[in-house]
Amino acid sequence: NPEVFPLGTAVRLPPGGVLHLQLHYTANGQAGTDRTRVGMIFAKEPPEEEMRVSQFLNGQFTIPAGASNYEVSTDVTFAQDATLVGLFPHTHVRGKRWSYTLELPDGSSKSILSVPRYDFNWQTYYMFQEPLQIPKGARIRSTAWYDNSAANRSNPDPTINVKWGDQTWEEMQYTGIMYSVKRP
Repeated sequence: NPEVFPLGTAVRLPPGGVLHLQLHYTANGQAGTDRTRVGMIFAKEPPEEEMRVSQFLNGQFTIPAGASNYEVSTDVTFAQDATLVGLFPHTHVRGKRWSYTLELPDGSSKSILSVPRYDFNWQTYYMFQEPLQIPKGARIRSTAWYDNSAANRSNPDPTINVKWGDQTWEEMQYTGIMYSVKRP
């Protein structure tokens, strides 16, 4: 799906900058074709705010063979005030649900995103209707749950332990994050 940024924002691509695209293909025994397309709209004038696109992840986990509700968490802490625009949860075929909690510097916390029935075939940024103001020192905790059991019809092999990897038969606990910070 196209990503449409809030009015007055843009992602900076410096002169000579390079765009990297990552496509994952899994062999299925049949020849195939791909018609990848990328479209960009360039700002007509300098934006008021620079949109930043990054990620945070946990690459150090092992999902036990047969586990039907295995939890993997990680977090990111903000070093300065920010405006959070969207989150992109990503697991592979064992991923079953996600939750995101904002933990504020005063010790309070609140749920900011829940994906109760994650589907690998529907990967998208979840854009907040109203961007969230995140104070310096706040942290976002992401938690993903996995089904590595035989009951998961998408599971390629419920008899093995699963670690981080790029291939669909491996797993990820990855979050794309889209945010901006105020210029000094």
